[in-house]
Amino acid sequence: MKKLLFIALIFSFATAGAQDFKERGNKGRIYLAYGLNRTSYDLSTLKMKGDGYDFALTHFDANDGFTEYDFAKFNGKIGFFITEHLSLSLGYDNFKYKQIDKRLVKIGGTIEDSSQFGATYYENQDVIRTSDDFITYAYTSMTYINLNLEVNDDFWVSKNGKFAWSYYFGLGGGILMSESETSLFGGEVVTNDNGMNGFGGNASFGTRFHLGPVFLEVGGKAGYMRTKEVKMPRNGMADHTFLFASGIGSVGLSFKF
Repeated sequence: MKKLLFIALIFSFATAGAQDFKERGNKGRIYLAYGLNRTSYDLSTLKMKGDGYDFALTHFDANDGFTEYDFAKFNGKIGFFITEHLSLSLGYDNFKYKQIDKRLVKIGGTIEDSSQFGATYYENQDVIRTSDDFITYAYTSMTYINLNLEVNDDFWVSKNGKFAWSYYFGLGGGILMSESETSLFGGEVVTNDNGMNGFGGNASFGTRFHLGPVFLEVGGKAGYMRTKEVKMPRNGMADHTFLFASGIGSVGLSFKF
């Protein structure tokens, strides 16, 4: 993605002096994009309550467990320009969430368990390590359906209007659906489909290099998410809040009626 953005920058600066700037007509334009993402998570707070436990973990941070490109972990988008510079887009983003193993996190609450973890914990005093014998927590699929209002403008447009370099930024929000894998205190890993169980809000931003109707996009989303009623072992439920930042590389089509 960095190489792609660098090539776009060199091309635009090299040709900008030789060609006049041209305004493109955007109002009424429709665009579609498909891309892949890399995502990280921060400032996570996970609250859990079930049979024999009621505790919270803070700074329970994670990443997307990236090992190779996963085409099921994609970002789709369809948008429409309502004015020359304002567009409305609907995004379908699929993320994954995997805890950072063997990390010390703050813990507060009680665990009524005969294992080594049974104790009363004080949030500002106690820490615990996120090893597999204590907790496993992952979203194998976290789908974020979001609506965004975005401001768009061109850095440069070729004289014939067929090539352009543009940017956008905006705000949006939407609903979350999740599938999870969880375990506690070394027990069996439980897989659950939690359905629609959360919401999020985000900022969106990026740059596009247009080659006729085709464009290449490098951008991202960052914001806040919350999932509720995530199914846990021992008849438990979890409430989870966190920040996310996602880098996205996409290819798309843009056309005007």
